Amino acid sequence: MGTTKIPSELTKQRIYCDEMSKSSKQSTFSALVAVVTLLIFMGWMHIMLAMLALSFFYKGMSVILLILLCTLALPAKPVLWHAFCRQYIFKTWREYFHFSYLFEAPLDTKKKYVFVEFPHGVFPLGPLLGATASQLMEPRFDVYSLGASSVFSVPFWRHVITWLGCVGATTENFRRKLKRGSVAVIVGGIAEMYMQREDREQIKLRDRKGFVRVAVESGSDGIVPVYHFGNSQLLDFYPQSWSRISRRLRAALGFVYGRFGLPLPRKVELFMVCGKPIPVRQVDRSDPSFAAAVEELHAKVVQAVQKLYDDHKAEYGWADRPLEVC
Repeated sequence: MGTTKIPSELTKQRIYCDEMSKSSKQSTFSALVAVVTLLIFMGWMHIMLAMLALSFFYKGMSVILLILLCTLALPAKPVLWHAFCRQYIFKTWREYFHFSYLFEAPLDTKKKYVFVEFPHGVFPLGPLLGATASQLMEPRFDVYSLGASSVFSVPFWRHVITWLGCVGATTENFRRKLKRGSVAVIVGGIAEMYMQREDREQIKLRDRKGFVRVAVESGSDGIVPVYHFGNSQLLDFYPQSWSRISRRLRAALGFVYGRFGLPLPRKVELFMVCGKPIPVRQVDRSDPSFAAAVEELHAKVVQAVQKLYDDHKAEYGWADRPLEVC
């Protein structure tokens, strides 16, 4: 598996992962592995529900389901397991989506950035593949991430995401990880799962300021806006009317479908663009100017995300597709 350039060497150059090129085609074997494993991973909740239904009729299925549930008792400490991130399966996924990325400015892998990623989509496969791609860099670019607490209650998923360096999305976890290094936050969260539009991109940001507060009080080395072009087109979620109750429960309710009507992501090219770091001025929460500092920085983030999208949408083929920041 080939390595790729480190962020400190990249200046507005689009890079295709795994030594791919713009015209590369995925091999039949790689595509087969990607389809089967993506279908299992993305359809895992459907599989679990099917196993639950079958357990009423087949004792053996009850045993299998019980074993899976017992894995929830096993330790699941976020470790950012580098060898796991470099597994062949993730390579086939990157090839399936013809994954590429671009850094607008050099980044210091030793600094502590807050990466704010958009959009979440039905499932954040773009951010997931971005995390695996960062482990192909020399030196490695270690970035921990925050995820919905409900995901950590699902067998199999629980351990996969922790091995990718994901922790529960709490303020305390955010602060703790930021002290050690960079942290990625998918700001729109569950709300963006229900924001799929045919005529435009739509993200949730204007009322999301928690990540800015943590960055300001912690004195982060910068907030880096990240946009994953194509992530909103991989899957659909139904019904969208369940969005309010899902946010209250902090768990997505509904049915996922994509290619062939299955929970298989569509074969859409994914393009990750990382913007220039936005400087952060450290201010203590007890300081009277803290709220003003948060508002000022949040406004800069909104502006930067909009500009990042507008500057690169044509390269992705979305010149006429606007971004709506909600």
